[in-house]
Amino acid sequence: MGKGPTIFIIATESSGDNYGALLARQLRELRPDCSLYGLGGGKMESAGVQLFRNMLEHSAVGFVEVVRSLRFFLDSMDQVVQQAKELRPDIVVLIDSPDFNLRIAPRLKALDIPVVYYVSPQLWAWREGRVEQIRKHVDRMLVIFPFEVDFYARHGIEARFVGHPLLDLIDMDKVRKNAELLRHGFKIPKKKKVVGLFPGSRRGEITRLMPRMLDAAREIQKRMPDVVFLVGCAPWFNPDRYKASIKDHEDLPLRAVHGRSHEVMSLSDFALVCSGTATVEAAIVGAPFLCTYRMAWASALLAGLLVNTEFACMVNILAGRQVVPELLQHQAEPLTMALIALENMQSGAPRMRGELAEVVRSLGGPGASRRAAEQVLATCGLRPVSRPSSAELAVRV
Repeated sequence: MGKGPTIFIIATESSGDNYGALLARQLRELRPDCSLYGLGGGKMESAGVQLFRNMLEHSAVGFVEVVRSLRFFLDSMDQVVQQAKELRPDIVVLIDSPDFNLRIAPRLKALDIPVVYYVSPQLWAWREGRVEQIRKHVDRMLVIFPFEVDFYARHGIEARFVGHPLLDLIDMDKVRKNAELLRHGFKIPKKKKVVGLFPGSRRGEITRLMPRMLDAAREIQKRMPDVVFLVGCAPWFNPDRYKASIKDHEDLPLRAVHGRSHEVMSLSDFALVCSGTATVEAAIVGAPFLCTYRMAWASALLAGLLVNTEFACMVNILAGRQVVPELLQHQAEPLTMALIALENMQSGAPRMRGELAEVVRSLGGPGASRRAAEQVLATCGLRPVSRPSSAELAVRV
């Protein structure tokens, strides 16, 4: 048997690490003989990807924040290109992270290596001119939102909708079961209201949003004493950093939950959620929430000049209307957050739950990672390794 295919998977942030891990497992299912290399984090590594470098401690968002990690990212690009020259992969899969991936794509194409882009940059929201880079340097676009197919079609580019990989990642039966175990472990009575706090996954997001979410929690408790606050902590927000962040709020009924964000969402009567992937996760889990975000003032100024979408929250973009409230920058005031949360908890948020379910139905159903893996192999002319049928195995015996 000849040497199996070599595939690079490039992800630079937490969500990309999740999607890259799911993709890696499906590629191994389809081609057990493949060798996987790339950039990512611990989840991709656990899925069998040999990492050139762990990127997650250096993930950044916004113009100002990216500059601070520029040297690390440039070195990482050089390392990937050098490894591509040595290993000659059959294909490279770039996942999201346009500030990194749209810069490395031309260098990989110059080596005559096919390039697949999985999880499109949000070109429909800002810097639409970058679509020309996709046209020149990407062989196949795999998109996770249905409206992105039409966006690329308007630019003469064929994009394949594979569905959202979060629907593969989130097992709702398991989430509900573990959520009840979490409730039992924290001894939260059924009658007590639960508010989830999700300040983000990156350092800048957390340091800007967590203080405001804690102040909002105080306002909520003043008006609804029988409440508990569960904080969904991303990997960066480790126990030491969490403890430091709540030193002025230790009188509140706070519980930190590490690595169980979906369970926290499932338990939440309402949640305060940092804009980004977590908003889609909340929709899938069915948790009513508000979307909030704050960034460095210079980043916000530039974003205000360049972003051309009506909404910031992906749920609202998918729906084409406001399904969940958005509080951005100076609007993200603790009292406003608290009053929105209280209003929704008092009503039970039935309208929002129904509209979230409608949005989730548009995401293509489970199987996105499998469909993406099939498209990756097809792009470079590879076929899944056929497995012998039970009849063939019986004949062989």
